[in-house]
Order: sequence, then structure tokens, then C-alpha cells
Amino acid sequence: ASDCSPEALATCEAHVAELQSLAKRGEISIADAVNLAVLEEMLRDPTTVCHAEDLQAGSSYNIPKLTQQTFGKLRGADEIIDEGHFLGKAIGEGMNGYRPIVEMMNTNFAIYAMAEISSAGNTFATTGGQFQMPLTIVGAGGTAPNQALGAEHSQPFHAYIMGIPGLKIGAAASPDAAYGMTKSMIRDNGPCFLFLPVKMMKETKGHAAVGECMPINKCKLVHKASDDAVAGGRAVTVLTYLHGLKECQSVLPEIQAEGLDIDLIELRSLKPLDMETIRDSLARTHKVAILDESTNSGGVGATVSALIHEQCFDLLDAPVKRLCMDDAPVPYASSMEVAVVKRGSDVVKAVFDFMLKKI
Repeated sequence: ASDCSPEALATCEAHVAELQSLAKRGEISIADAVNLAVLEEMLRDPTTVCHAEDLQAGSSYNIPKLTQQTFGKLRGADEIIDEGHFLGKAIGEGMNGYRPIVEMMNTNFAIYAMAEISSAGNTFATTGGQFQMPLTIVGAGGTAPNQALGAEHSQPFHAYIMGIPGLKIGAAASPDAAYGMTKSMIRDNGPCFLFLPVKMMKETKGHAAVGECMPINKCKLVHKASDDAVAGGRAVTVLTYLHGLKECQSVLPEIQAEGLDIDLIELRSLKPLDMETIRDSLARTHKVAILDESTNSGGVGATVSALIHEQCFDLLDAPVKRLCMDDAPVPYASSMEVAVVKRGSDVVKAVFDFMLKKI
């Protein structure tokens, strides 16, 4: 931050202090938590740079807010509507000593940078350590019930990129996870992509552990089924991410009211997948459902289900139950979308079906 003007630096530091206060009081949003992480890292490390469309205006969710005003137009680059162009610039920066952050506004816009994302992962994976490739791509995505964003803005881009070598893929559904994972990804020496829940960016608020990084290769056991439910065979492991976490938490009382319970695991790391945490839960419950914001074919749930069957088959008392999107465009109208996008009510039905041995 040595090249910042005193006035701009003072404004930025005041904004950071305000966000840190919100984080400590449990009042910071997911979007503001990422903005806080970005600004802290740009203040800490002068090699950190940021790219986004509408950057100087804060983009859609204020993730790059004050980056250009504080650090200038080179470190805070307001980009043209050409995602492949500015992601390609970021790759070059990462290979030459900088730590670029690319804010994608809506992650489905990154479809237009698919070649560059593939190049980032493959270059990092194939050069045998000759190049460090620090690159953090972050944006709002996923598909929430009643999203009403239409097919183009509701695609499971996180599933589209799962097969790219060398790429770490994360999903954060809380301010704490969004903040800690953003900081860790910025400091990582390889390409990372962090997905945030598009319909929870401003409304979901909570604490964030200021100054702390978070692992980008671990799941999070958000709720542990009671020992009584486990002992009675009335517990199910539920794996989910993004909006699915909120959906599962909203129906937990309904499940518990019937004397049942769940191990609720948030898949914060989609790649690599934390099989240890999943295995530990299955050793208790022996049943698993996946609430998945991607399609039946080629989705995250398909990959997770395959790995569970391959690595944890002896722990299963029933087949894995996938609750995933249909192989169809996501309708704009909620009355039609309910037939495509799964939600909390589908989790309740899956848990009951396990108990009735319908699965």
C-alpha cells in the first residue's frame, strides 16, 4: 500500500475497520466479508491486484469496493465485458510474480473464459513447479429455490470446471467461510475458484474470524446428529453446499420433530474432496443424501456419489440418494422451477424414505 495517497489510504482503512467491527459483532454479509478479505490482502501484499467489470462502482456485490480508489487503476483494474480477456491478463500476472484476484460478478459469465480457466489449471499442473500460478477467481453462483434468474444465470458452472487439472474449487455459504477461504486462496500459489451463493450475498449475515485464514481442502460438519439418533439408526448424513446449506438448516427442526436427525456437512471444498470427514460421518449413520446444485448428468453429486460408492461402500446400508437438478434449463417462473431445482422439502422426504426403507 506504499503507493496509496494518504487520503485514499485513510478512507480504505476506515472502511476496513468498519467491516471488521461488523464481522466481530456477527453482522457482516457474505459479500462484505469477501470485500474485507480482498482489501486486507491488498493492504498486506503490494503484489496483489484485482480485476472486475464495474470495479470502480463495486461491481454487483461490492466485492472489489475501494480497490481502484485506493490502489489505482493498475492494481484495481476496471475491465471491459470480456471475461476471457481479463482472466488471461490475470494468468500472465500470476506467472510473473503477482497475486491476481478476478471477481466474476455472476460466475456463469466465466463460461466466456473457459479456455483461460483450463489453461490456468493445466499450466500449473503440467509445468512441474516451474511456474507459481496464484490466481483467485471469486463470484456469486449456484441455483437457489425461487431464484428467478433464468437459465443463463442459473447454470452449475462449478460442475462444468470440476475436471480441470490443477484447479482448486471451493464453495462458501457463510460470511466466515467466505472471508477465511478468500484469504487462503489469495495466498495460495495455485489457481483457485470460490463460488458464493448468489441469493444469499447480502441477506445472510454472521461472524467472521478477522485475520484468520481457513483451510481450502476441508468440509465442515455444521450439525452433528445426536448420539441417541445414531444409536437408534435414525440419523442420515446430508452433504450440500451453497444455497443447500440454508435449505437443510431450515428443515432441520421438522426432521428432529419426528425423532430423526442428520449429520449436516457443508462441502466447502468441492475439489479436492474431503473424503475423511464424509467417511467419519458415514461410519456413524450408514446412510447419505446429497442436496446438489448441479445436474443429474456430470454434476458434483454424481462425482461425490461415485467416490462414496468406491471408497466407503462397506459403510453404506443403502444406496446414495442424490437430490440434484434435472438435465434441463432452469425456468424463470418459480411454479415451473420447482420441478427442476431441489430444496429442503426434498431432503425431508429423502430422510423419511431412508427410515421407511424406500431407498
